[in-house]
Amino acid sequence: MAFEQGSLLEGPGASWLEGIEESPEAFVARWRGHAADAELFARPEGVPLFECRVGGAVIQVFERTGPYLARPGPAKLIVNPTAAALVPAETLEPRLEPLGVSRLAASGKVVEREGQLVVVDAGAPLVVAVSGPLEPWVVPGAAVSFESDAPVHGFVVKGERFAVHRREAVDDTI
Repeated sequence: MAFEQGSLLEGPGASWLEGIEESPEAFVARWRGHAADAELFARPEGVPLFECRVGGAVIQVFERTGPYLARPGPAKLIVNPTAAALVPAETLEPRLEPLGVSRLAASGKVVEREGQLVVVDAGAPLVVAVSGPLEPWVVPGAAVSFESDAPVHGFVVKGERFAVHRREAVDDTI
């Protein structure tokens, strides 16, 4: 979740924002190496919520990079859920499943931690913003589990899109 500069970045409640960039462009620049392979599905014009297949699960994300980068088909997507806490998982087995409109449950291995952001391999990389206290045991290699708050944010990584060639079907019999 990227934030604009202003009152959210100041004051006593701002500590959980540590490590979160001040714009969508800065967020993408920092976390693009953890973009997941995704299949984006079609959506109505002007609707910021779209469905995609990531790590074998179909989830809904709130698009943060503009309405015209998320074209249907294969893409690279930074999946950015927010969770109140990460709890120990019983296994390193990755799990990613939808919980409802733009919410998900996941478990997997911590890959990276920076401030209040933790990259979790849940079958696909998730860049998780943790709004509550982050325990010292949350380090690379630790097994974690969480349920996200809504909405899960999605950042389409420009220039990383798979090439998709489409052919128009022409019916000469018409």
